[in-house]
Amino acid sequence: MPFSAAQPAPNGFLTWCLTAFVISLRLDRLILRACAGGIFAAWLSAVSVVPAGAEIAIEVRIGFHGLFQLGRPFPLEVELTNSGRPTEGTLDVQVWKGGATKGGTPYPVKYRREVFLAAQARKTLQLTVDPDFISRPLTITFTGPIAQTAREIDLRRNFSPAPVLLLVNDSGSLPSIALAPTTPGRLVSLSLSELAADARALLGVSHIIFYDQSLRDLSRSQMLALDTWLNAGGRMVILGSLNYALYQEAVISRFLPVRVSGARRIAFTPGANNEKTSAIDGVWAQVSTPFHGEVRATSENLPVLVQAARGRGTVSYLALDIGRPPLSEWVGLPKFLQSLLASGAVDEPAARAEWNDAIFTQLITSPTFISTYVPYGSLFFVIVFYLVAIGLLSWVWQRHVLATTQALIALAALVVAGSAAGYVYFSRGSHIPDGVLLSSTVLENGADGVVDAQANLALFSTQPRHYNLQMERGWMEFTPLSNRPHGTQETPVLSQEGGGGSRFQLPLREWDYRLFRLRFIDRFPLRAEFNVQGDKLTMKIDNQSGKDLFDCGLLLPGQRHLLGAIPRGARLDKEFSVAPPAGNSGAAGRMETVNFRDVSFANKTRDILFQSSFFAREGDSRWSSGAAVFFAWVKDPPPRVRIDDPRIQVQEYALFRATIPLVRAEDE
Repeated sequence: MPFSAAQPAPNGFLTWCLTAFVISLRLDRLILRACAGGIFAAWLSAVSVVPAGAEIAIEVRIGFHGLFQLGRPFPLEVELTNSGRPTEGTLDVQVWKGGATKGGTPYPVKYRREVFLAAQARKTLQLTVDPDFISRPLTITFTGPIAQTAREIDLRRNFSPAPVLLLVNDSGSLPSIALAPTTPGRLVSLSLSELAADARALLGVSHIIFYDQSLRDLSRSQMLALDTWLNAGGRMVILGSLNYALYQEAVISRFLPVRVSGARRIAFTPGANNEKTSAIDGVWAQVSTPFHGEVRATSENLPVLVQAARGRGTVSYLALDIGRPPLSEWVGLPKFLQSLLASGAVDEPAARAEWNDAIFTQLITSPTFISTYVPYGSLFFVIVFYLVAIGLLSWVWQRHVLATTQALIALAALVVAGSAAGYVYFSRGSHIPDGVLLSSTVLENGADGVVDAQANLALFSTQPRHYNLQMERGWMEFTPLSNRPHGTQETPVLSQEGGGGSRFQLPLREWDYRLFRLRFIDRFPLRAEFNVQGDKLTMKIDNQSGKDLFDCGLLLPGQRHLLGAIPRGARLDKEFSVAPPAGNSGAAGRMETVNFRDVSFANKTRDILFQSSFFAREGDSRWSSGAAVFFAWVKDPPPRVRIDDPRIQVQEYALFRATIPLVRAEDE
């Protein structure tokens, strides 16, 4: 019985062991299957990812339907197609600046834009690039954490030596315009949406032609670009149409020099001067009333051709409908259009201010500029304290208060302590700025309060660091002047943001500098009117700019008139004699040039800029042949470039100038 009672125990233990062993085997299999499944899923997800170079595709559209003017900025449209997962990255477009045409060593500049691409998405980016030469390809690179691709574009097949003409006609109602073979430039037809939204992209365009076109869909940035392009010297041609209601819209009315009220048929005679031609009957023409500009041609008491100035540019309005018979079938239409698109009298470009290493060397060694990065006052007191301490130590040693060994130890301690304190105070105490940004701007007098602002920039660094220059909106030209090469350096980056904002990033070494040119077309409502009658020059200055003017002056051949200050909102009316000095009658005896060397200012920096940069070439025809020059310094000028860093000091100088030709009866 005891044996029979103890018999089942071993069997139960064995059964439990076998059961546990089987369960462990099953768990091991499940774990192995789960691990294998996880490994397989990880491998499958890894191999399912398309290589980074195949996810992002780059398509490029250059210029205006593949055409741009050589030596001018042009629009570049980059289309990124993402066939994989969402990603973000950086789009870099690298061009080459400098070279033999600019008198320097070629160096690359990158145009950068930050991009986010959703999954299976497509995004189009518009940039404006400005290579100095096209012998090297344009490189486009997209770089992201999971994707990277690049493409090179050869620009040599897309350039034109002459400016481009643009025709905007979305409706397609105008057949292809046949221009005369001698017409400079090539005509490109494009839609309103393809019109560039950056004024710099239009600098290579000589004429923009609108026909039967509504401008209601014109974006604000496109409208501002057209305004800036016109003020910079562009030429807009608006061709009339039977659909006169399109020309009564508010957007196109801001460009028209007339008020359109209707349309009717007239007999148009296309003759000019003494040329005899037969009239063309039944021509559709718009009925309009000029309110601005000059009427160049009329027919049946209707203004047919009206031209108006806009800054340095012009707007030409033709009331005739050339897209409908009988004008569309007229054999003389190409020649007529060629005369309409003729450049005409082009204003002489504004004299560029001189800017080079020699001028900046004068500035950087002048006491006024040195005081911006060297604390004169603190340095003076430190030197005085140091000399007094050495004098006291010498006096104590001569009085035998201290032994020679003790005096030497005290002198060494003074040198070490003074050096350490000076290093901490001047270098670590933020008393010396990391750099100085100098901006000198010339505001050239223009029509309707529009000025051509030429800014010369110099960035001087006292510490090795990266700089971030933020350009104000509306800039037209930014040229980094090539300096002597310093071995391998990082590529400067020009980041283009939406709405025309841009940032220029570049590294500088310690005690290094870079020079730049910047150009704006801006409004500065300072009306300067000059009238020459006989030997009298009448000057009227109306300062409505909101800025005070100081150190104003008028320079005449052999004369100098200092006018003092002209506060904001003030007017100045004066009359000057331009007659030759007594005893020097006749053209041969009088002085013909304007001497700028006689003018000096209390501020040494303004003195150097005035004589070496703003009026560097006195032999220029603008400053000679009986010209007069009015100038005025602008107090607290608006910044053209910003650096949002308190460790960088900014100096702004701006000069308004106007050149008045003195034409007398005996000189004609």
